[in-house]
Parts: sequence; C-alpha cells; structure tokens
Amino acid sequence: MTTAIEIITQSLRKIHAIGRGETLQADEAQDALTALNDMISSWSVEGGYVFAETSETFNLTGSNNYTIGAGGDFDTDRPYEIVTAYTTLGSIDTPVDLIDQTEYANIADKSARGTANQLYYDNNFPLGNIKLYPVPDAGHTLTLNTYKVLSRFDSLTSTVDLPPGYNAALVFNLAIDLAPEYEKEPMMTVIKQAAKYKSVVFTSNTRNDKNISSVDAVLLDSYSDYNVYRGY
Repeated sequence: MTTAIEIITQSLRKIHAIGRGETLQADEAQDALTALNDMISSWSVEGGYVFAETSETFNLTGSNNYTIGAGGDFDTDRPYEIVTAYTTLGSIDTPVDLIDQTEYANIADKSARGTANQLYYDNNFPLGNIKLYPVPDAGHTLTLNTYKVLSRFDSLTSTVDLPPGYNAALVFNLAIDLAPEYEKEPMMTVIKQAAKYKSVVFTSNTRNDKNISSVDAVLLDSYSDYNVYRGY
C-alpha cells in the first residue's frame, strides 16, 4: 500500500526539487496530486498498463440499448474497452462478437429479437452505450470482461494497493512530468529509469497476450535461402 504524498515526495527528490526531510506547501502538493492522477488516467487508455480485467454480469430487460457508467443502466465504472462478452439464459452461455460502428450501422433490422451474438459499444462519456443484436428478451444476463481506468488517488493520504513494479514506475515518470513546474532538468539516469520501469509494467501486463502474426507461406518457401549479402 502506498499513498499519493509518498509517491509525490519521492518523485520531487529524484529531480532535487526538495531535499530529504523537507515538506511541500499545501498548494504544491495538490498540484502534484492532480499531475499524478492525470498521468494515471493517461496510462489507463494507452493500453498495457491496466493490470487486470474486470468481469461483471448485468441483468437484461429486453431493451436494445443499455447505458453503462455511474448512474447508468449498468451502474458501474465506465469501461474504456470491452474485451469479451457473452449472454446467459438458464445454464447456456452464448459468445457475443464485438463489432464496430460501421458493422452495427449495416444491420438492417436492429430491433430483431433473439439471442444476442453481436455487441456494439460506443464508448461515450460519461455514459457509454451498449447495443446488442439480436435484441435479447428479459431474463438474459450479459457478462462483460472490460478494462477500466486505474484507481486514482482521492487525496494525498489515500492509499492504493499496486502490483509490483508500479510504485517505481509512478515515482520516476511523475518526476519527469513535474520537472518543468520546478524548472528542473531530470538527469539522464532518471529518464532511463522511468522508461525502464514503465516498460517492465507493460511487459508484465501483456505477458499472457496471445497475438499471433502470420506470414504468407509463399514468401517463406521462395525466399528461405535468400542471402542478403550476395543478393540471391
């Protein structure tokens, strides 16, 4: 567990904006808290820095549109990305494909009813909209696996439980963000450490991704013996 003021203090020491034992003025601390939360929000939507998917199940009412976000039909934190989804009726789960705006627009009869197998999410703010096709009747449930923004610090003394590697990544990268405010130039070692720790976090979070790239077999067969130095 760590607090915002601990991260901020360590960050400012990295750029020699404050010395050991020194404390920040209240207004400076609040400005740094804003910078820290802005950085966390930015990381959330960059991709690769959210360390866990959130799985939630919602009851469907027969509507063809559901809002999601605080106070919405699905009253939860608004996700910035839906990763996978499926509907359930009784004991039967049905996978739901995620489609984009163009694909949804090309559906001729958007009011057709049945077991949903497609989902369009518009990612609006502050409430996103989820549209299912075909439109499932009441009694179905929808399970969403989503990415949501990283937890922000509500105050200087509020705590957040972070996985290994995140504290160092926040400290060094916040130091770089705060440096211009204090007319400081981060040392190269700080810049390199910031990049290193951010990369460690990214690698850790994407380790289980199964992205597979393919190469045309014709290319492999035709050029497997090509010598770049001799030109044949």
